[in-house]
Amino acid sequence: MSVWSWLGRWFPSLRSEHVPIFYEEDYRLPLTGIESTVGVEPRGVDFTTWYLLEKHVVRPSDVYRPRPVSYAEMSRVHDATYLESLSLPETLARIYAVDPSEVPVDTLLSNVRLVCGGTLGAARLAFGRRGPVVNMSGGFHHAAPSRGGGFCAVNDIAIALASLNADGYEGQTVVLDLDAHPPDGTAECLAGHPKVWIGSLSGSDWGSLPEGVDETRVPEGITDDGYLALLEATLSRMPKPDLAFVIAGCDVLAGDRFGRVGLTVQGARRRDQLLARTLRGVPSVWLPGGGYHAESWKVFAGTVLVLSGMGGRRIKARYDPLSARYQRISRLLSQEGEPLDEPLTLEDLEGSLGLGGTLQPRVLGYYTAQSLEYALFRYGLLWQVERLGYSRPRVEVGSTGVGDRIKVLGRAGGQEHLLVDAVVERRTIAGEPFFFVNWLSLRHPRARFSERRPQLPGQDVPGLGLAREATEMFVLMAKRLGLAGVASRPMWYHLAVVARARFRFVDPARQGRFEAMMRDLAHLPLLEATRAVAEGRVSLNGEPYRWEPDDVVLRLEPVPVDTDVIAAERERCHFTVESRHG
Repeated sequence: MSVWSWLGRWFPSLRSEHVPIFYEEDYRLPLTGIESTVGVEPRGVDFTTWYLLEKHVVRPSDVYRPRPVSYAEMSRVHDATYLESLSLPETLARIYAVDPSEVPVDTLLSNVRLVCGGTLGAARLAFGRRGPVVNMSGGFHHAAPSRGGGFCAVNDIAIALASLNADGYEGQTVVLDLDAHPPDGTAECLAGHPKVWIGSLSGSDWGSLPEGVDETRVPEGITDDGYLALLEATLSRMPKPDLAFVIAGCDVLAGDRFGRVGLTVQGARRRDQLLARTLRGVPSVWLPGGGYHAESWKVFAGTVLVLSGMGGRRIKARYDPLSARYQRISRLLSQEGEPLDEPLTLEDLEGSLGLGGTLQPRVLGYYTAQSLEYALFRYGLLWQVERLGYSRPRVEVGSTGVGDRIKVLGRAGGQEHLLVDAVVERRTIAGEPFFFVNWLSLRHPRARFSERRPQLPGQDVPGLGLAREATEMFVLMAKRLGLAGVASRPMWYHLAVVARARFRFVDPARQGRFEAMMRDLAHLPLLEATRAVAEGRVSLNGEPYRWEPDDVVLRLEPVPVDTDVIAAERERCHFTVESRHG
C-alpha cells in the first residue's frame, strides 16, 4: 500500500481524486526565439503535463482533447477589425514579443483557438462535475476586445463565459486572477457584466482598472504568510459563485523574470490549498496564466496535485521532465526492438568486404538515416519543425574527416533547407569514451535576426529552439552505445553558459575560471557578455583574455570533482569588461 493510499484510508479528506485536464500537444507555442529572448519556456505546458502523467496524478483517461473555438465564438468578445488583424504576422509578433519572420501565423492562431476551446470545454465539464477542471494552458488576461498584448492574443475566459451565457447560463461568476500581473484585458472584456466579480492579487501597477474589480497590490518581497493574509481578505469579499475561473499564476515565484510577487514554491502550494478549500463543491476552471522562471512549471503541477488531494507531495528539486520523457520513449523504443536496432544487411557485409555491395552509412557504426528519422519522429522533433513551416523533413547521414554527419532537411518556400547539421564521433577523454559533438547547428532559415532576436557569435541564421531536445537525444545515443556520456567543446561563451546546468569542464581549473567569468559578467545580458568576450574586450586579472575552448562533459554516471581546485581558481580570477567606446 502506498503512503498516499494509507493516508487516504485514515484521513478521508486527504484521499486523492483524479481531476480532468484539457491538454493537446499543440498547446506548445510554435515560437523558436521566445525562450532565449523573452524568457518564456515554450515547453512549460508539456513539462507540467508529462510530470502529472508519469507520476500517475493524472491518468490518460483524465485527459480531454479540446475543440478549437470558432471565430463566431471569439467575435462575441473581440472586435471584427482586431480579429482580422490577427492574420498579420506583425500583429502577433507584437503580442508575443518576437520578430514577424518567426511567426507561423496559421499554427499560432490554431494554438490560441485550441487553448480557448480548452477553457470553454473545461467550464462545461466543471458544471457536470460540480468541481474543478484544469486547462493546462490559458489565462490570457491581457487581451481586451480590440487589442492583445503580454503573450495574450484573445481572452479565453471572456470567450468561454460569453459562450456559456449564449447557452443560457445566467449564474454568478467569479474570476480569481492570481497572476503576478493585473487582469486589465479581462476587466475590459467583462466590464458592465451584471453577474461577474473579478478579484485580483498582482505585483504590478498597470494603472486603474474598470470599476468593479477587487484588486489588491501585493508589496514586492512579501512573505508567503503575508500573501496568504491578503488572499484570505480578498476571498472574504467574494460573492458566492455558481462558476469560478481561477488563474493560478505561475509567475509568482521569487526570481521570476517579470513577476514581482516573490513566493516560494511551497507558498504557491499553500495559496492553491486555500483556494481549493474555498471553492469546494463549486464548478471551477483552473488556468496557469504566465510564468517566467525555471521552476514555473512546478507551480501549476502543484496546483493539480492540490486539486487531486496530493497537496503534500513534493516535486524533486532535480527532476527534469524533458529528460524523464525522453528516457521513457527510449525504453519503449528498446522494447519495440526496431528500427533503431537495425541488423547488418547482406549488402552491408558485402560492402564491408569489398564484394560489390554498398555499405549502408551508419553514424558511429550503429544509426542509419532511417533509424534516426524514426527516432526523431517518436521524440516529436519532426513534428516541431513541421509546425515551424517546414514540410517533408528527412534525415541524411554520412562521414566527414572529423566524424559522422547527421543532417535534417525540410522544405519551405519551394526549396529544401538545412535545419540540423551535426558532426559526431567517439572520442576518449580522460581515459573514457564519450559521444563527442564536434559540431551542432540548429537552424531556422525562415526566421531573421532583428532587435528582438539579435545575432549571436557563430550564427548565420536564427536557431530552432531545440537545443535541449538535441542534448537529450545525444545522451540517449551515448547510453545505447555504452559510452561514458556526451562531450563537446564550446567555441563561444554563450554556449558554455547555456550548457552549464548539465555540462562541466573536464579541467577543474578551467571550470573555476568559467565560474569566475560568469560571476563577474553576471551584470550584463548574455548577448552583450558573449559579444564582449568574442571581441576581446574582456580582461583576466588586468590582462587581455581570449576565450578558451576546452572539453566539457555530461557524464551518465557522476564522478567526484576537485572542488578545491575549482574554488581556488574561481577566487584567483577576476574578469573586467571594457565598453565598446572605452
